[in-house]
Amino acid sequence: MVEGPGATRNGRKAQELIGKVVSSFAPLDNPRHTPLVGCTLIEAFSVGKEMFLIFNDSSENDVSSESAMRLHFGMNGSFRTSKVGNLGQKPSSTPNWKQNDLRIYFENNGKNNNTTHYTVVEAWDTTVHYPVSASSARDKFTNLSSRDVCSLLFNAQDVFTSLRQLGIKLNISDALLNQEIFPGVGNIIKNESLHRSKIDPRRMMSNITDIELRRLIRNARQYSMDWLQTGRAGTKLVYNQTRCGTCTGMTIKMQKVGGSSVDGYSNKNGMSRVTFWCTACQPFTDPKLPSQCGYNGTMASSTAGSQETILGRNPTLSNRLQPQCPQHGLRSTKLSRVRKEGGNALRIFFTCKNNSCQYFHWADGPFPSCACGTKAVLRISKTDRSGGRWFLCCAGGGRSNNNKGCGHFTWATDDHLAPLSTLLTPLL
Repeated sequence: MVEGPGATRNGRKAQELIGKVVSSFAPLDNPRHTPLVGCTLIEAFSVGKEMFLIFNDSSENDVSSESAMRLHFGMNGSFRTSKVGNLGQKPSSTPNWKQNDLRIYFENNGKNNNTTHYTVVEAWDTTVHYPVSASSARDKFTNLSSRDVCSLLFNAQDVFTSLRQLGIKLNISDALLNQEIFPGVGNIIKNESLHRSKIDPRRMMSNITDIELRRLIRNARQYSMDWLQTGRAGTKLVYNQTRCGTCTGMTIKMQKVGGSSVDGYSNKNGMSRVTFWCTACQPFTDPKLPSQCGYNGTMASSTAGSQETILGRNPTLSNRLQPQCPQHGLRSTKLSRVRKEGGNALRIFFTCKNNSCQYFHWADGPFPSCACGTKAVLRISKTDRSGGRWFLCCAGGGRSNNNKGCGHFTWATDDHLAPLSTLLTPLL
């Protein structure tokens, strides 16, 4: 998942190419990009979870000759620069399983024997908009940099004011993810900063005290900057966890939160996102949330039962032999899910973390088959009433909405979950 730290690191990679001239694109027949051939990259910067590249086709830096490209990395986008010897040559490590959305060749004069080589910019699974207004891109940078969670110009007071003024009618989860209010904050940063600030993600902004809000901003900034420095997200205490990393209790709640509205105000920019929190560390204190929705600050007994099985609290079940990589052992064994379409779509299997290892073992042996004749697949509920509870269903879905499945559904039991042990995580 690409959040502010990833976009900022991508922007820094692109800044190393400022002053270089565009030689070619791949695919070469893309009419949107053809006008950029021969242009010079004059600026590169990130704003929140976006990146902008500004080009000029005039040697006199005429503003009217400028154009900009916007890249949004979405959930799985990636960006890379590398050097090649020939125009059109692909870097050897180009991933074949990703959608290539951009490949730009920049000419780079070599220092030895006046040779020429090229620097290639590539983006995968990324939304690319071209052309966009260069002046609008600069305006966005100017207006939002002080609130950008990873910006060198970050100002905590500006974020505080923005949250109070623009987010006052929003759920705190929606307010944090709003890129006009707090650019760069994504779902992981949201979950972890709320947990470290001991704030329930379902509370409304109007119910958050000034002390809580300032602590939240400070934790979001710290988590983001640590991520930016190391290139990896920090320790996840609640996100995609089944046991709280702070109190170690079986108190993790999971459901979709967001898309809030209050007092007739509809949040058009809000969307429901999978959210994790600890009901012990983040007690709910908002009197406005209706109790009939099941928001009582505790996990439903059915959910808790499933979670206890996952984490091996049942001594009889947890002692069962779990499949493991015969070469690298249990610590290198992980659970994965089939993502390709076909007869095995969405099934889960054991594999090895070592990419060179060929270990493979289906993990759904105890699962029943549905009426379609295929193995039922394991999914997790994300609703307010049963969020975090595992169930077995047909991979093809139900019979409605043009689905091809049989509609099979049963709640997963201890017998289904225990063999998966602690390898089973909510976002598998």
